[in-house]
This record gives sequence, C-alpha cells and structure tokens, in this order.
Amino acid sequence: MEERKNLPPDPRWSAYVKDAEQFHEAPLRLGGKTPLLGSESFQRWVKSNTRQQKQEGYVVVTIALPLGDITANQLRALADVARRFTKETIRSTVEQNIVLRWVSQSDLPDLHKALEAAGLGAPGAGTIVDVSACPGTDTCKLGISSSRGLAAELRNRLAEKSFQLDESVQNLHIKISGCFNSCGQHHVADLGFYGVSRKMSGYAVPHFQVVLGGEWDHNGSSYGLPVIAIPSKNIPEVVTRLTDLYATNRKSGEIFKDFIKRTGKVELKKILEDLARPPADPSDRSFFSDWGDPREYSLSDMGIGECAGEVVSAVEFDLAAAERELFEAQVKWESGQVEEAGATAYKSMLRAAKALVKVETQNVTDDPGQIVREFRARYYDTQKFFDPFAGGKFANYLFAAHEKSNEPYTFDSTRYLIDEAQLFIDAAHSCYNRVGTPASA
Repeated sequence: MEERKNLPPDPRWSAYVKDAEQFHEAPLRLGGKTPLLGSESFQRWVKSNTRQQKQEGYVVVTIALPLGDITANQLRALADVARRFTKETIRSTVEQNIVLRWVSQSDLPDLHKALEAAGLGAPGAGTIVDVSACPGTDTCKLGISSSRGLAAELRNRLAEKSFQLDESVQNLHIKISGCFNSCGQHHVADLGFYGVSRKMSGYAVPHFQVVLGGEWDHNGSSYGLPVIAIPSKNIPEVVTRLTDLYATNRKSGEIFKDFIKRTGKVELKKILEDLARPPADPSDRSFFSDWGDPREYSLSDMGIGECAGEVVSAVEFDLAAAERELFEAQVKWESGQVEEAGATAYKSMLRAAKALVKVETQNVTDDPGQIVREFRARYYDTQKFFDPFAGGKFANYLFAAHEKSNEPYTFDSTRYLIDEAQLFIDAAHSCYNRVGTPASA
C-alpha cells in the first residue's frame, strides 16, 4: 500500500470486481461416470486428488504442487489442460495447489494422462505428503529456519512409505513456517512447525517449535499449542514418533487433535525431549546446519570462554527455565487451573526478560517492577529487542501482562497470554543470539 500511494489513481485497479461479480462458472461438457478400470497410479490419484461436486457427474480435481512450485512449461501445459477439460477456469488454494472445477468424471483418465505428461499427475493432494511451507530462509529476510528445506525432506521421506502408512496418518496435515508469522499456517495443522533459534554448545542452531493439535477443518476453528523446540535436523524423527504413536494408540474414530489432548503435553514432551539435546558426537557438524544448506548456521555466534563448544551461559539456562515454566503453565491451563496457569505464564515472561537484562547488568532482583523497568530501558527504548517485521510487538506483550498481573485470569485470557509468552520467549532467544555475552557481576 505504501507503493500505491505514489501511483496516480487508475480505475482498472477495481474495475475487474464488477466483472467478477457477473462471472458464472459452468461446465464444458456433460457430466459422466468415473471408469471403474485404470492403472494403480490412476486409482491412487482419483482417491486423493478428486472430490465429488454437488452436481452429479462432476468432480473437483486438485493438482498437487510439491512445495507449491511449478515451472513455466508446466504452466503452459496447465493452460492447455484447462482449455481442454474446463471453460478455462483455474483456482489456486491455500495449500499451495491448483484446483480445476466442473471436470466431467468421464474425462478423468484423459485428464490424468495429460497431467502426468506435464509432470503434474502426482497423487497425495491434501494428505500428509502434501506439506505446506512458506519461503523461509530461501528468500524471506524474516526467515529463521529453512521451512522449504524441511518440507522437502519430510515430503521425500513420507512419499517413500505414504501408501504403507495407517489410513488415519495419511490424512494428517503438516504445515511449516520459517518464523513465528504463520505464513505456513502452522497454527492450524495437525503437526505444525515454526522456525526459532536456540543456542547449543555455544552455537546458534536452527530449531523448529513443535505445535500440535491444530484443526485444519471447520475453517481452522482450533489452534495448536507449542510443546517443545527441537533442532531442525531432528524434526523428521519427531514426525515419525508422533505418527507411529497416533496409529498405535488412537481410539476408534479419534482425530489427531483429540488424541493430542487426551495424551497430554507432559507425556508428549517426554516422548520428544531427548531430541532437543545436542548430538552425542561433537564432531558431527551436520547438526549445526539447516536443511538444504551445507553451511553451518553460525560460526561467529559463540558463547563465553575459549572453547565455545563447551560453554552454556547462565542466560541460556535462564531462557530454558522460562520455557519450562511456560510449559507448566500450558499443563495447568489444560487441567483447568486457570488462575495458576496465567500467573505461571506471566512469571515465565519475567524470567526471560530478566535473563536478557543480566546480559548487561547483574544488578537486578526478582522484583517484577524492576525487571520490567530495566528491560524497557535496556531493550525496548534502545530497540535492541525489536523484530525486523513486528517492531516492539513482543515486548508489548510483556508490558501488557505486567499491567494486568493483578487482574483475575479467565480461560480465554490465559490462553492468549500463553501464546504471547511463547512468542516473547522465542523473541528473547533471538535477541540474545544477537546481543552477545552476559555482563560479569
């Protein structure tokens, strides 16, 4: 919109809206029936990539685009396909795929052949293989972790065994964002991941926060909650463990969101927490690089002391303690201890803020008022804590929580506070990675 202010007004900017309101989509051919015979690949494609329309004899066809990518030649071929099987109408989806409506069922074999010839006939649309991801560190300056790199790795691994997976697992959704901004829709996925940065052995290591139990159906009516931050290279194992657990222990008809709620975050964290540790072999440097990038995440981001590989600063311990405290708040909220959950989430924010203050001075007590004042003066007023995209938004979460700390907590307000506390602590990690070494006493 900033760029638009500098442009002279042009009626064409909005003229198309009237045409769109008058547009009526109609079929190119009469409806038919899907042939009973066909190759195995065709049958798999029909099962996952087509849905019945309300109008008899017609289906909606989804063209799966791995990582949302499509080449110029494929786009030209797709245009030919649209002319041949529809009245030249194509839609894009929020899952980074392409949709054709009003396709006659009798045309499905020929349509599939045309799509296969263009390299667009892969099955798996809307299944666990169909991983969505934002650009992440590939092209976005806000990216913290390689969302596309992780998505490609997960897709490749899951594709190898997709039709051997339990039926309940095949229909799960995985969505990945390179940072907290939710462009990859991680918050409404069964298994969601968003990029965060953590220090391990003195080095910054790409991580993803694991977000479980979001609801993709019903217009994203339920958001998942963060469980634990895991190094990027261990996320495929997270997916394996959780999908195996779901396939083995789910009740009849139990959806993933309900399974996660029944299992509980305490048990889920126990299942995953060993994956949050650094590799046993310190010579394995692959752990310190991100998916699709052979370079180490950072060589200059070292902690205190002569041997960065041996150092974990007091600030890192404090930030880790803040995350543990926030996890306790989530557990209390789920068990109905709303007041205690709200107070614990607020304390986790104070602990993270105090950790950053101690980078500059050790002269800080546990008094909430002093912590907030010191944090504001040293990190907000100086903009050291500011995010390139959100500015001081996450610091304002702390200030608001402090101002309301004497008010009673409700079920909804505590849920919002837990989400805001997670974002504040993630931002504190990122800030510490930029700031440097703690001040001495």
